[in-house]
Amino acid sequence: MTVSTQDRPNDLYSSPYLVDYYDIVAPSSQSVDDASFYWKTYQDLKALRPSTPDDPFVIMDVGTGTGRVLHGLERNATEVNADFSNTEVLGVDNAQHMLDKAKKITTGPLKGHVSWINGSALDLEAVMRERVHPKVDLLIFSIGSISHLSEYGQPETFLNQVSKVLRPGTGQAYVSIYDGSLLHKKKDIAFHQPQGVTEIQSKMFPHVVYRESNHRGDLEGNIKYVKFDLEAVNNEDQTILEKNNISMKMRQWEEDELVSLSAKTGVTFVERIRGAHETFYVFNTTA
Repeated sequence: MTVSTQDRPNDLYSSPYLVDYYDIVAPSSQSVDDASFYWKTYQDLKALRPSTPDDPFVIMDVGTGTGRVLHGLERNATEVNADFSNTEVLGVDNAQHMLDKAKKITTGPLKGHVSWINGSALDLEAVMRERVHPKVDLLIFSIGSISHLSEYGQPETFLNQVSKVLRPGTGQAYVSIYDGSLLHKKKDIAFHQPQGVTEIQSKMFPHVVYRESNHRGDLEGNIKYVKFDLEAVNNEDQTILEKNNISMKMRQWEEDELVSLSAKTGVTFVERIRGAHETFYVFNTTA
C-alpha cells in the first residue's frame, strides 16, 4: 500500500505507522508489566461485588491505546483458565488508529466482552451515556497517561469525570504516575536525545523501518516538551512513505500534587501504592 508522504506536526497516534512505532518503543521506554497488579485488583474488587449478566462488573481502561493493559488482563485470565463472564470491558481512547489495532489483536477471552470506544478522558460521562450499565467498578488510567492532561485544569476535570462514572461506594479508580514524570528538585529532567539517526524495524509492515532524528527536549515549569522527526521508509527502495514532525508535551508532577488536586474534585483519595516504576493513586466516590 502506498501512503502519501506527509510533513506535519503530529503526535504518535495519528496513523497506522505511528501506532506501530509507538507499540515498539513504548514498552522498552517504560519497562513495566502492571497487568498482574491490575488482574489482582480486578479479582479482589469483583469478589467484593458479585456480578450477574444483568449487572456486570465494569472495567474502564482510559487512554487504552492499543489495549496494552487489557490484553495483559487477558493473558492473566488465560494462564488460570479464567474468563470475563459477567464482566463488561471498555477500552477508551481518542485516537481511532490505536483502537483499530486494539480490536484487531484481540483474539483471546477478552473478545466478546470488550468495546473499543473513541472518547475523551475529559468527558467520561459522554462515553457512558449510551451504555446499558453506566457505572464503572474498576477504572484504570495507566502508567503516564495522566501526564497527557497538560493544560490548566485538565487533571481536575478528569477526576471530576471519574466521580460521575464510578460506582458509588465500591468502585475504585487507579491513576498511575510514572516515576520518570516526577519533578526532581535536585537534578535535571532526563531527555531521550540520541545523536544522529536511529532506525527501528517495523513489526507490522514488511520492509518498513522507522527513522528517528533531530531529537530535542525542554522543560518549562511543569511541562516537558519532546520533539523529533520520524520517517516511515520502505527499506527496499528507500521510499519515504510518511514523514512526521513529532511534537508532544507531558505534564510533570510533584509527588503529592495529584492528591492535593483531588481534594478539589468529586473523588476521595484512598491510598497510594508504590510499584516498581510508578505510583498508583487510588480514588473512590460516595456520591
